[in-house]
Amino acid sequence: MNRPAHHPTHLWISDPQTLQAEVISLIQSKLCAHQACQQCVTCRQIKDKEHPWVIWLTPERSYSLDQIDEILHTASFKLDQGEYRFFILQQAERLTDHCSNRLLKTVEEPFEGYNFFFLTDRPEMLPLTIQSRCVVKKFQSQVDDTYKNLLHSFFTLQFNDPINFIKQVDSLDIKEQESRKLTDDLYNYWATELKRDLHNQDIQEHKAQGMVNVLQWAIKNPAMTGGSKIFWKNLYLSADYATKTKKALD
Repeated sequence: MNRPAHHPTHLWISDPQTLQAEVISLIQSKLCAHQACQQCVTCRQIKDKEHPWVIWLTPERSYSLDQIDEILHTASFKLDQGEYRFFILQQAERLTDHCSNRLLKTVEEPFEGYNFFFLTDRPEMLPLTIQSRCVVKKFQSQVDDTYKNLLHSFFTLQFNDPINFIKQVDSLDIKEQESRKLTDDLYNYWATELKRDLHNQDIQEHKAQGMVNVLQWAIKNPAMTGGSKIFWKNLYLSADYATKTKKALD
């Protein structure tokens, strides 16, 4: 088993889908006894976000002090030799100053074996106190730049600017085949998130479930010829509704 990089605190910058894939790949390479074989229990647990050494955190609107206290409690214990813990803070730009300040000492001088990854596509919004403690790495997006802005709302669940979204859709020439692939990518992302939420009893379970249900419907009812623009506008409205109600859509 390889040791993680010496510096324990990292800021990774790219879109959510790319960052999730990169951090899973890195942790598999560190914990798998067979060089990230993708087949062993360890690799599968990491990919499914079920490995007990990997703690995934996602904010509701912003990170809460309860979430930070969970990190501090876990990181307050010394680990046995050969043990590790990875804290993955998704959408790290949603850390408040209060939460960031509470984290500082722990991310600066953690016990050996603890590692922190702050993931964001908007590093300028991350508190400078956190940025200054991190080794920063930018990743080339795995998402086609043409559609990165289009998909941002669906990855971050921020459906607060429908007028701008409509303008984005109208400016693009989205083919039906591309719409199907993008919908599949979104479904795979949120199906993994839902599995993690159910495993950890996360407070965002209803949001992930809502997204999965909407995307399942979208996959069964793909964009018709010439209908990709109306397809994405309807999907935006459906996803907005599904993530704001605790009653999952049928």
